[in-house]
Amino acid sequence: MRRFLTLPVFLLLLTVAVAASAAPDTPKWPLTLREGLPSSLAGWAGAPTDPLPEEGENGMGRYTEVGRFFQKIESSKSTKQFRLSVQDYADGRDLGPQLKSAFKEAASAGAETKSLEIGQYKAFVVTDRSSGKPTTIVTVIVSPSRLVLGQGANVAAEEAVALVRNVDLARVAAAK
Repeated sequence: MRRFLTLPVFLLLLTVAVAASAAPDTPKWPLTLREGLPSSLAGWAGAPTDPLPEEGENGMGRYTEVGRFFQKIESSKSTKQFRLSVQDYADGRDLGPQLKSAFKEAASAGAETKSLEIGQYKAFVVTDRSSGKPTTIVTVIVSPSRLVLGQGANVAAEEAVALVRNVDLARVAAAK
């Protein structure tokens, strides 16, 4: 009788253990936004942990953001930092006009500017060299209300664009 009672308990525990180890939980919103961001960049050290998603607000409205941070130490006097992030604004927003306006303002203030396509997506690159070392921001519009940002300290425009090309933009655009 005792064997009969322990066998069902054993089978139940075995089933639970197999189910728990079968597949890890899939990320839920907003962590799904991070799935398109690379976890590593060749030649760059990544932060040991990724920050939790956060919410914020800027001139374009409220957004949810996820990101990853990388750095490269080139010498005792030269360090580069680069952050990749995704900002998701409310559905129905079209950030294009505001970004174009900010891009024009940056150009008139003396920053180096360039517009291009990364993949099939419109991108704006702004580099400020006023402090001597370049600070570059690459903004990619992956949907009217979702942006991928590459922000680099001591990173020139060409290198920043190359780093942003490591993002799976289609996956970021499709994240739900």
